Amino acid sequence: MKKIIFLSLILAAAFGLAACKNQAQTDSAAEISGVPETGLVLDITGKNGQTATVTPGDVLYLKLTGEADSGKQWTVTAPTTGNSLRLKDHKIVGLDNPEILAGQFTDEWWLKIEEPGAFDLKFDYGVSGEPAEQFFSLEVVSQ
Repeated sequence: MKKIIFLSLILAAAFGLAACKNQAQTDSAAEISGVPETGLVLDITGKNGQTATVTPGDVLYLKLTGEADSGKQWTVTAPTTGNSLRLKDHKIVGLDNPEILAGQFTDEWWLKIEEPGAFDLKFDYGVSGEPAEQFFSLEVVSQ
C-alpha cells in the first residue's frame, strides 16, 4: 500500500513538473516571436545608401551577392545591440557549391522590425579581420 501511495506521489510530481515546463516553453515562445507580423515584406536589396520607412511587424528582405571561392563573406555590422530587429531567416546559396551560381553566392536575410525608432542597418563584405571591400547601409525609420 505504501508503495502505491509513493508511486502516486512521484507520478503527480512528474506531471506537475511537465506542466510547468510546458508553460515555460509557451512563455519563452511568446517572447521570441515579438510583435505580430504585418504581412508586409519590403525588399531592400536595391536601397543601398537610402532610407526605408517601416512599421513594427514589417519584414525586411535583403539579398547580397559575393564570390564563392574568395573567402569573403557578408557580416552584419549594425545594429549590434538593442531590440530593433529580429532575425527571421537567413539563407546562403552557392557557397558550398560554386557551380550553382557560376562562382557566386547569395546571402539572403529576412529581418523583422520589432519596435519604433530609427537605426542604421549595415553589412560589410570582405575577408574577416581585413578592411571591408563593399558595404550595404540603410537608414531604417520605424513608426
